[in-house]
Amino acid sequence: MGEKLGLDSVCFFYTISSCFIEILMFVLPLIVFSFILRALVNLERGSLTLLLLIFLGVTISNCLALTTAYLFGKATLSFVGLCLAPDFAAKFSSSVSVLFSFNFPKIIATEQALLGGVICGLALNILNQKNQFRRTMKNSSIWLSDKISLFLGKIFIPLLPIYVFGFCLKLSYDDALIHLFHQYGKVFLLSMSLVVIYIFSLYLISSMGNVRSALNSLKIMLPAGLTGFSTMSSAATMPVTLKCTEINTKDKNFTDLVIPSTANIHMLGDDLTIIMIAMTLLSIFGMPWPDFVAFIPFALAFSVAKLSCVGIPGASVLVILPVLQNYLGFTPEMLSILTTIYVLQDPFGTAANVMGNGAFALIIRKIFKKLS
Repeated sequence: MGEKLGLDSVCFFYTISSCFIEILMFVLPLIVFSFILRALVNLERGSLTLLLLIFLGVTISNCLALTTAYLFGKATLSFVGLCLAPDFAAKFSSSVSVLFSFNFPKIIATEQALLGGVICGLALNILNQKNQFRRTMKNSSIWLSDKISLFLGKIFIPLLPIYVFGFCLKLSYDDALIHLFHQYGKVFLLSMSLVVIYIFSLYLISSMGNVRSALNSLKIMLPAGLTGFSTMSSAATMPVTLKCTEINTKDKNFTDLVIPSTANIHMLGDDLTIIMIAMTLLSIFGMPWPDFVAFIPFALAFSVAKLSCVGIPGASVLVILPVLQNYLGFTPEMLSILTTIYVLQDPFGTAANVMGNGAFALIIRKIFKKLS
């Protein structure tokens, strides 16, 4: 497809895709703030306990996913014939670039908007239910979040094929997908198998071992997973994720709190696939895998770094690049390759992130109800 068009045409459509996602990133802080504020203002009690439980749960969940990927990689990667290939980096290059961008000013970071929503929500939650200021803020938060959901659901999501088209043109022009599957195909299949098994296990846990209930919850979340696959953005998928998770949890206020809170920092698909990519590159560059004792501090540093993610495509891998460099000895060349592979398989990773967040919401809700 891309090779039939000139470089200028590919750059043009890729620019449209870039501008499209740039608009979303500009309004993302407002989206996160409004959803968190609405959820906290409407919570009757236990907001602080629930928030602490969510962030503790996210850290533990990320560490478990990383450890699982590490153990799975050690058990399987030795059978796919990985060998030293130092010229691998030269295969990944692109002449496609954006022609222009909006260059919106960064008024506030998404993580700051998240923190602001939490502080405001908790402060308002302390006030009496009949307090006029709280009631005004409650109604305002409902109105704002409804308008944002309308914008995303009626305007943004229907136009997503434009974004997908431009991105696919770039991949086709670069022959990136073909090269990836030639060099990384077996590892990719192993990674996807791990993701499917791990996500299903979470839904099985949330259903207390009931296979039929787990499959039903997965079926309900599937539209969110497919949307995540096409958008490669948990933020753009959030309206669909909220709707599907609400059906599963049957608790709108809880869902409105847990999904925006975790969409940026709880990315199981990234946890599982990044570790598989990292171990693959260590083999390709002739470097040893870390032993389990050395992996533990890496996993903790990785999980802490993930708390600073802002939910944009590629953010999850960018914030952990220093961790890979410091703990696993990655070179700049290796970091560049890992980032490229991550972006190429990002649709699958984002779909797994979204599905994983749906399962996480179910598990945390069960725990919180028992604690309450």
